[in-house]
Amino acid sequence: MTYMKRKLRLYWPFSRGVIQSIMSYRVNFFMFVFGNLMRTFVVYYLWKAVFISSGSGTINGFSLNDMIIYIFMSSLTAGTIATGTDSDIGHEVMDGSIAMNLIKPISYKVRMLFMSFGSLLYQFIFILLPVWIGLIAVRYFTAGELPPDAKTIVLYLLSLMLGFFVNFLMNFSFGLLAFYVTNMWGIGHLKDAALLFFSGQLIPIAFFPELLQKIMQFFPFSSLNYIPVMIYLKKLTGMALVQALGIQLLWIALLYLLSLWFWNRATNKLVILGG
Repeated sequence: MTYMKRKLRLYWPFSRGVIQSIMSYRVNFFMFVFGNLMRTFVVYYLWKAVFISSGSGTINGFSLNDMIIYIFMSSLTAGTIATGTDSDIGHEVMDGSIAMNLIKPISYKVRMLFMSFGSLLYQFIFILLPVWIGLIAVRYFTAGELPPDAKTIVLYLLSLMLGFFVNFLMNFSFGLLAFYVTNMWGIGHLKDAALLFFSGQLIPIAFFPELLQKIMQFFPFSSLNYIPVMIYLKKLTGMALVQALGIQLLWIALLYLLSLWFWNRATNKLVILGG
């Protein structure tokens, strides 16, 4: 316990620093959030049009009510667990500051983890909770819909945390490409676009062709967004729920090992451009 307290005291300032940084640039942050909400409403009206034109109350196991909840919870989930670890590593490589960070008597990976955790805390407290409470209130007063039970919320939050670790490890490993390509801007946008699609944020994976759904089981993308939201909608129960959480845990272990292997190789390729 003393060891954990010492580590927390050592690395917590990095989380606090990120929170303070976000609060210092609140206008930029909330403009970004506003842009995401606008995109969410565009997706909502597109899906509403699809259901109206289909003439069917259910499509691939989703009712219009399910899809409304899925769209908004998907946006909130993706925004909450989002990390800029890959771009942070890329910037440090470009300006040369990574050289000093690597020789400091702290773990570079743990430092980046706590920075991402600071972003997670801010997003959870100031974005996810208020918007979720607003969504619950709107659904209750307009459709008489009650919020999920406590067990479902706990399982959702557990899956969300697992998704956060999957996302961090994946972004950390991806960010190490900066040691090879230096400028991450282009491939970073390509990665973000791929995640937006394959994590189920725009289209639930249940709507993908059956072959593609089977292929997606071998990738970590569904662990980021699709699994937590499906748990929230109670579409994953029993053994399917246990299996989904197990998949998230498995990807955390695999990506951790991958990040260790990639880190050991990438640090030998480091070329400093600034500093």
